[in-house]
Amino acid sequence: MDNYVYIVAGLPELTSGFENTGFDYASVKESIMELLSEKDQQLVDLMEEGFDEQTLGADFYAKAAASKNRFIREYFDFDGRLRNIKVQYLAKRLGKKGEDYQVELPEADFDEAQQIAAVMDDADFVEREQKMDELKWEKASDIARMEYFNMNAILAYLVKAKTVQRWAELDPNKGQEMFKKLVSEVRGTYEGIKN
Repeated sequence: MDNYVYIVAGLPELTSGFENTGFDYASVKESIMELLSEKDQQLVDLMEEGFDEQTLGADFYAKAAASKNRFIREYFDFDGRLRNIKVQYLAKRLGKKGEDYQVELPEADFDEAQQIAAVMDDADFVEREQKMDELKWEKASDIARMEYFNMNAILAYLVKAKTVQRWAELDPNKGQEMFKKLVSEVRGTYEGIKN
C-alpha cells in the first residue's frame, strides 16, 4: 500500500473527535493499521512490544536494534538507555546495584544522559514522569524530523499518541494538553508541506 501521504494527512481528522470524549489510542492505531501494508503493520506490532512493560528486556531491545527501520532502532536505543539510567537511579536510592537490573546495550555515546540524570533528581514523581515522557516525545520528533510522509512519521505519531493515552488515563488535563500538542504538530507538518 505505502500511501503515507494519505495516512499522515488524515491523522488529525482521525483523532479530532476525541477532544471532548476522551482520547482512544486503540481506535487511532486500528484506523492506521487498516491502511498499512503487512510489512508496516509488523513494524507497529514491534513498536507495541516496546510499550508493554512485560516484554521489555534484552531480547526486545536486541530485536529492535536489528530492525531495518531507523525509527525503531533509534527510538528504542534511546528508550533502553533512558530506562537504564532510571533503573540506576532507583537502585541507588534503594541501596542496590543498578547493573543487576539494567538491560545490556551496546556501548555508544548517549548525548541525553546528563539531561535524563537531571530529570531523575526532580523530587516530584509526577513531574519527573512528565519530563521523561517529554524527552521521549522530543526524541520521536527528532528521529522523524524532515520525514513527513513515510513510516517513520507514522511511528512517531503513534509514540506520541500512546503518550497522550497514558496521560489521559493518569491525568485528564495533562492528556488533553498533550493531545492538542500532537494535533497541532501534525497539522503544522501537513500545512508546511502543502505551502
